[in-house]
Amino acid sequence: MNGYSWVSVISIFCYLFLLVAFISAKKPKNVIRTFIAMLAIMILWNGGSLGMRLQLWPSVNFWHHVSLLGMFMVTVGYFHFVLDFLDDRRNHGRTFWLFFYIGLFVFNCFTNLFIPLPEVVTEGGKTQFLYHYTDNIYLLFIPILITLTQLTAIIWRHCRGNRIAFQQLRPIITGLFIMLLGHTLATLPFFVGFPADMLSGAVNAFFLFYAMYKKKLFHMSILLSKYNCATIAVFVTLALFANFAAPLELFLIDQLGFGSVAAMAIIAICSVGLVVILYLGIRHLFNAIFARTEQQLQALVEQFHEEITHMLSVEDILLILSDTLQKAADFDRLLILTKEPDGEYHISHTIRQLEERSFVFRPDHPLVTHFKTHSEGLALRDFERTTAYRSMWEKEKSQLSNLHIEYIVPLKSDNELVGVIIMAGKQNKPAAHPGNIWFFQAIAESSAVAIRNASTYEQAIQEAQRDDLTGLTNYKFFFEVLDREFESIKDSALSLCLINIDDFKLYNQMYGSQEGDMILRHIARILTGSINGSCHAARINGDEFALILPGYDVYSAKLLAENIASQIEEVVNTISVDGPRKLSVSIGICSAPYMASSAKELYRNADMTVYNVKRSGKNAVQIYSSEMFPRKSAAPPHKSGYNENASTIYALSAAIDAKDHYTSQHSQNVAHYAAALAQAADMEDDIVEIVREAGLLHDIGKIGIREDILNKPGKLTADEYEAIKKHVENAVSIIRYLPSLDYVIPAVLSHHERFDGTGYPNGLAGDAIPITGRILSIADAFDAMTSIRNYKDAMSSKDALQVLHQEAGRQFDPELVRIFIELVESGKVELRCQTPQQTTIFGWH
Repeated sequence: MNGYSWVSVISIFCYLFLLVAFISAKKPKNVIRTFIAMLAIMILWNGGSLGMRLQLWPSVNFWHHVSLLGMFMVTVGYFHFVLDFLDDRRNHGRTFWLFFYIGLFVFNCFTNLFIPLPEVVTEGGKTQFLYHYTDNIYLLFIPILITLTQLTAIIWRHCRGNRIAFQQLRPIITGLFIMLLGHTLATLPFFVGFPADMLSGAVNAFFLFYAMYKKKLFHMSILLSKYNCATIAVFVTLALFANFAAPLELFLIDQLGFGSVAAMAIIAICSVGLVVILYLGIRHLFNAIFARTEQQLQALVEQFHEEITHMLSVEDILLILSDTLQKAADFDRLLILTKEPDGEYHISHTIRQLEERSFVFRPDHPLVTHFKTHSEGLALRDFERTTAYRSMWEKEKSQLSNLHIEYIVPLKSDNELVGVIIMAGKQNKPAAHPGNIWFFQAIAESSAVAIRNASTYEQAIQEAQRDDLTGLTNYKFFFEVLDREFESIKDSALSLCLINIDDFKLYNQMYGSQEGDMILRHIARILTGSINGSCHAARINGDEFALILPGYDVYSAKLLAENIASQIEEVVNTISVDGPRKLSVSIGICSAPYMASSAKELYRNADMTVYNVKRSGKNAVQIYSSEMFPRKSAAPPHKSGYNENASTIYALSAAIDAKDHYTSQHSQNVAHYAAALAQAADMEDDIVEIVREAGLLHDIGKIGIREDILNKPGKLTADEYEAIKKHVENAVSIIRYLPSLDYVIPAVLSHHERFDGTGYPNGLAGDAIPITGRILSIADAFDAMTSIRNYKDAMSSKDALQVLHQEAGRQFDPELVRIFIELVESGKVELRCQTPQQTTIFGWH
């Protein structure tokens, strides 16, 4: 080699070695990509210099310009690298400086103004390349100094008050100083012919590499790839054969008698064999010395990632996370904090069973603030050097100190801090060291994504189980909890309290839904504040709540219910801004196992008790008793509220009849069929009477429907159908003003619900529909089908029964349908129909 070509060769080898290593990295960060670009620039610079010194094809001048391209791009490459190293995503003129330095290079190619072509001098068989610089070269330093000044200002802003950032940048600043020094020395006469600029560039690349390693942007195993082993093997082989190929060829020809072709073939085979041997030896050496531990850690990372990929439980993920970390290091303390809905970070897992869990990171804690903008782990000793630490309260500092924290790793997913891992090694044996910090980071990145996904899933499940207004368990999940608690009781009791707000719809109408919602939230707070952790509070209807009370006998539940009722009355009187209001609750209580043999029966008995309270005057707490609902004639006759309000009902009926003659006869028929079905289903006499009265009143709400819709002969439009559906709510509103009749409301409200849940107004399904409503639905449909309408003929009872059979399980309760069909077919119920004269000119929908 000529002159100082060895400097370029060694530099190129180092650059290629690093380039191959980092190109093979999976999912490289921006700073890694910029470092790869820097290595490519250095290879251009040094490769051009080497090609020039070896006078390779096509010309010395060509390789001179290749080297100049690399040299001109070093400054802008450095500018980009530092910005990415600081994780500064702002532009700061990146594009401008890139095209500016490319323009300078092109300008110099045509003018040689800044850097002239080299003079090739050969003396004594030795070739040197001499640059005769003029003062114009100092013009080149002006934009370089401007760029570096801007870069210095950016570094200053990042490092001001942040000693961690300054320490991370120290190797970069040192490398930059060495590179500037090398460029300056290259212009002096004393260093003519010596590539001080290239040598300083190689030293600078080492410092950049060291800075990234210290910042834990990669782990050393990246240098031990098979590609790098091959690169080293090829380079060593070329170096050896460059010096020994010629003597070996002479030995083979002169001493062993081989021909020149055979000698070259033997040398080629030997070189290939040497490459293979060196490759295998280097790989084995690297694995033995460096890679084995990292390979084990990498296997742990892959195993951990595979295990948590499909996990949807945060608790399970944290347990596996803890176990995996403990396989890599010995911890004296390991805490995992996760983000709560209020933004605070609480301890969710610890390896110490008796660990104090009161340790909390507030959303504005300096460590939380730091990790919101930084993704790398942080040693506490480094954090203690920052102004953020000095601004903390002494109590907060002592908390960190008492925990003997060594290292903290953030759990970040899509720039959201979902948690932190706090670790401390055992005495004289630190848990975090350069060999495993990359492992902690990799584990944290995988677990952060899994924790966030699992948290989102758990939150969605909780939201699906919670009532939006009150935050209590909602209607659907209530029955799951009730079934679960009922199955879990053995020798203990389980009580159920159903709490219904009296005349709450009227309260909303009088004072507005906003105040009504406020009342519901206050009641929810009273319920949750009155029960312990093993009990459950739910909102199961607009104005109805439930308490599931494991371990409560019926008398304990009654005491609790009475206390709750008094609290509700008191809070309603105090929260109103317009003076005291009156609001009461009706509470029904049933207890298992003595009063119910299933969860369904437990709920049904409590539900019936509530309605018994309503019928008896409301505003009371009552315990279920089978004597409340005696069968057949064992009980005294039911005192009907219908007769008390007969005059009012007749007046309403007359008003409806004026609009729709069909309604009056239809209601009587429905009452007849419904009472017969209830009796055949072995309902108590009280229930039979309730069903009969509900049948008489179920269409009373049609008084609020326009005549043209009620009497329309053809098919209803969508808007008209929505209007006709309102008759259910209208009927309930009317009955509310007849207090002695409000016990029929559940039946009236639910007689258009469907067994499959597609009915109206509430979309109830199955047993959630009150049995009185299910009975009324069958009676209503049967009479509608067997009556003459102006838009259809009457259907025979046989065909009507066939329709009921087909819709069993979809529109109707299948068991009640079976009973009704047997009732009709056996002739035990008198069939009624409306005469043509009654329906010829009037329609029903």
